Amino acid sequence: MAAPSEGDAASLLPDLPGGPLQAYRARASFCWKELALFLEGEDMLRLKKSIFSALEDDPLFARSRGHELSLEKHQELTFLRCKRVLGRALLRVEDMVRNPLSVLTLITCLGTYDWSLAQKFLLHLLVFGFAIYKSGSERHLEYLPKILSMEIFGCFAVTEVSHGSNAKAIRTTAHYDPATEEFILHSPDFEAAKFWVGNMGKTATHAVVFAQLYTPGGRCHGLHSFLVQIRNPKTLLPMPGVMVGDIGKKLGLNGIDNGFAMFHKVRIPRRALLNQTGDVTPEGTYVTPFKDAKQRFGASLNNLSMGRAIIVAMSVVNLKLAVSIALRFSATRRQFGPTDEEEVPVLEYQTQRWRLLPYLAAVYALDHFSKWLFLNLAEFQQGWEDRSTRQAELGREIHALVSGSKPLASWTAQRGIQECREACGGHGYLAVNRLGDLRNENDPNCTYEGDNNVLLQQTSGYLLGLLELRLQGGARLESPLGTVDFLEAYPDILDQRFSCPSVAGCLESSVPLAAYEWLVCYLLRESVQKVNQEKRSGSSDFEARNNSQVYRCRSLALAFLELTVVRRFHEYVHQPGVPPPLRATLQRLSALYALWSLNQHTALLYRAERRRRCPGGRDRPSR
Repeated sequence: MAAPSEGDAASLLPDLPGGPLQAYRARASFCWKELALFLEGEDMLRLKKSIFSALEDDPLFARSRGHELSLEKHQELTFLRCKRVLGRALLRVEDMVRNPLSVLTLITCLGTYDWSLAQKFLLHLLVFGFAIYKSGSERHLEYLPKILSMEIFGCFAVTEVSHGSNAKAIRTTAHYDPATEEFILHSPDFEAAKFWVGNMGKTATHAVVFAQLYTPGGRCHGLHSFLVQIRNPKTLLPMPGVMVGDIGKKLGLNGIDNGFAMFHKVRIPRRALLNQTGDVTPEGTYVTPFKDAKQRFGASLNNLSMGRAIIVAMSVVNLKLAVSIALRFSATRRQFGPTDEEEVPVLEYQTQRWRLLPYLAAVYALDHFSKWLFLNLAEFQQGWEDRSTRQAELGREIHALVSGSKPLASWTAQRGIQECREACGGHGYLAVNRLGDLRNENDPNCTYEGDNNVLLQQTSGYLLGLLELRLQGGARLESPLGTVDFLEAYPDILDQRFSCPSVAGCLESSVPLAAYEWLVCYLLRESVQKVNQEKRSGSSDFEARNNSQVYRCRSLALAFLELTVVRRFHEYVHQPGVPPPLRATLQRLSALYALWSLNQHTALLYRAERRRRCPGGRDRPSR
């Protein structure tokens, strides 16, 4: 990237105002503008500036101070702001295609201002709209201009009252009637009602609805998506046979109208089926390009991966905001000192740094990882029609990474925001500092688009499956993105011992990186042994996996994702292109994140070492 001219840099990154933080900023060993340009790039910084300037200049986005909006007014204002964002075309479609990171930048900028707005925009354009574009065919392209103009407004309806994570068991049905060339969409009971659907409560006119597809003769072909009109766009009254409404106030994100819907024998045209993964002929014959039903099911829910990847970035932004607030407060808040007359900023205390600086390092590491993951996911989806073996392997790897990174990022943000709130003392409990809002609005990231603990099973299952293939047929342990390639040396890694001679030597992130590789190999072996032990005891495959989650597979999935984040950031900050003035700082951040994350597994590492010294028997006391 070419360096901007001095005048351009000044307009792009103006000097910060003077104030109580100036003393700390003057002591910095690097130029913050150079760091911002290296991490973000000039194009993204310009996009951020244009987005924030557009919001600042528009009275519709002015903050309401001194009183809380009613639920209805909050939802109405969020809808109007979403319409304004789309109308101003802050990001052109061709820009999104040319640089997918611009999409992530737009969402996170809107979220930095207000997550209800960001999510409403995201759900309509990038979840609902993208689902039609990727899951539909040429006959559905006519809807895209209407989505961009908000002539229609959309939502994405998968979850039901009784089924969320287990999407395969969803009970909404779509029976095909060849006599009229229509599907009959039906909710058999309240437990099959679509629920928690963002934008559905009051504003959505159309929905991508997931239902079990039946052809004549009663044969079920599994979950498929349909484009369904649920309201009249002019009156917003429900369409015949559709019962739809808002589910009420939530703990946060109340600018989003989360809703429910039930369908009573609603007839929709055959062309409403989003037919990329499967179609029905006018006569009622089911056709699909997929030979494997599991692969087709995965493809039908492919859009969820994009949502989860964006949640990773959203969680990072929440942590970024909280850490910025807490560190700035800590640099200005003075308490105690070496004498009664001299008080020092609380940031000078070891405990305050111990509490906050690891989360600062986590922001940098997870931010880089989230962008890397999003770019690879975008590349995978652009090659969606590729049926090659590599593309299939890439899909499995990305699914495992997305499934594990959402828990890691959202839980890290959850813990970090709470730590930041407490680190600000009593002032941290004031609503004006936004920490409470960040905590409440980050909390759903741990749940929607898949419960975190359930998602981790997808990641551990991927790793167990790779090792099983290796043991059965001697297949190489490798993947398109290289995240599992270290497992090729699985037995040799387990024979290694920690050999860093000094504490100072651990400050190179390659040291905890090697320790993490050993930990993942150890947990993989332990998980396989536990699953096999359960099976030998008579447990079914389901029971064996279920009984191996706590202390084994769950820890394996988290450690693997932590390792992946550590590796990506380590390689990033050690590349030749890092400006020399930034190298030392970025490498310290890399080491801090790696060591802090690894420290959470200290008990596990200690137990593993004791078992290695005394295999087959009880642990001997350590010397």
